[in-house]
Amino acid sequence: MKRDLAIVAMVQAAALLYGLHAVYIARPVYVVFSTDRFDLAFANDITDEKLAKVTNREYQSLPKFGPVVIAARRPDDTNARNELLFGSLSGGDDLPQMPQYYVPYTTQRADVLKQSQPLGLLKKFNQNELSIVDALVTKYTALKIDVAYLPLKGKACDLVVIVNRNSAEILEMVNLKPWY
Repeated sequence: MKRDLAIVAMVQAAALLYGLHAVYIARPVYVVFSTDRFDLAFANDITDEKLAKVTNREYQSLPKFGPVVIAARRPDDTNARNELLFGSLSGGDDLPQMPQYYVPYTTQRADVLKQSQPLGLLKKFNQNELSIVDALVTKYTALKIDVAYLPLKGKACDLVVIVNRNSAEILEMVNLKPWY
């Protein structure tokens, strides 16, 4: 009986460790602003080969705990831009999955503010969630914070990122539809 329980305990422990490992390698590591929206970059999307191309030491390894907010800037070289465009159109990686183009979020704040949309526009895309949108508007009006939103493209669902219109600081992420 003791041996049977020990075997069951070992199998359960192995299954738990396997599950934890699977979650760890598929974790979101970056919230990447690129062009006009945020994207999630996952650990299993960023391979060692991609990390080998990174020149900025800050992005040569993946964060261990929680996603880090960063930005990705398009390459300056026309050939590299075309290669990126045609590669992503043919099903390859897009800018958020290419760490060699990562830059600190603070360097792209002007673009974030330029691309941000008024919070009221969310009513158009969330007819069944108007109370949530109204609550957000009321909350930030009471706090006297001018806010806007940007879409966050995820694998399973898309979210809304609420940003401060003065500083581009991310205030929160909300489970609302950012587009149709």
